[in-house]
Amino acid sequence: MRFFSVGLALLPVAALLGATTRPPLAPKGGPKVPPGKIKSVFVATPPTIDGLATEWTDSLQYDANSKMQYLVLNDGRTMYLRVKINDTPTQAKFAYLGTVVWLDSTGRNQQQLGIRFPLPIDLESLPKGESRPPGAMGPSAAERLADHQTRLRQVLLNAKEMELLNFRGSKEPVLADAQSLLGVKAAINLDAQGNLIYELAVPLRLVYKRVPNLAGGQAATVGLTLAGMKPEMPKSDSSSDPNSVMNSGGMGGGYGRGMGGGGMRGGPQYSFSTFNLRTSAQLAGQAGQ
Repeated sequence: MRFFSVGLALLPVAALLGATTRPPLAPKGGPKVPPGKIKSVFVATPPTIDGLATEWTDSLQYDANSKMQYLVLNDGRTMYLRVKINDTPTQAKFAYLGTVVWLDSTGRNQQQLGIRFPLPIDLESLPKGESRPPGAMGPSAAERLADHQTRLRQVLLNAKEMELLNFRGSKEPVLADAQSLLGVKAAINLDAQGNLIYELAVPLRLVYKRVPNLAGGQAATVGLTLAGMKPEMPKSDSSSDPNSVMNSGGMGGGYGRGMGGGGMRGGPQYSFSTFNLRTSAQLAGQAGQ
């Protein structure tokens, strides 16, 4: 397990986790998330898990709460997940703090098998923003976006490992390569349009005790939860600048002074808004079903 903390020296990075540097684009095409189940798309040929969207042809579902677009696919042996994120704070949370995808064979969003990818990083390893003299103009929106994408690409290049949670009854995370020989494969990238692209493949034998006969018409549902992780919050900020991003609520309301000046004993309390997407997918038996 990897641990990290958010300190005052990391405010430019922290701001990216909650302050939008550009208005999120409305997704083109694709229905909004319906209540209950969604239908998986059957694929005759296993897709390449490489973090590239060049072979994507189907419309993605859009979840307004998490600001993600996604699609579930399957063949007779494997389930595939595709995710596209345009919102920059969500991109930063997804890549820097780590993300877990939970799967279950009941369709009720239980934590049966988890894939943590990408893993959380040490935020202190990120390059700091350019320092400016007092009174100087802050960076423009275009400069903030370019800085965000530069940091993001650097992190994604190093995303080569994942952790399997509850794997075969293990109470400890099982570290594996992102292109695991177990058949679990994950990839993440940033495309030319600035979208975060995430792909995941999970063999059905790791989710079901007995792989359903989809070709024979057997119905099967997979529960799917994408959960963002939370950073360790500072216990106090007695030496912080009152005009800092942290104290000014520059996290878009998600990461700021929760008690309006630290009314609780032990210093100000902090909260952090991350993302959570829950759905269940009816697996497809063949194309057109």
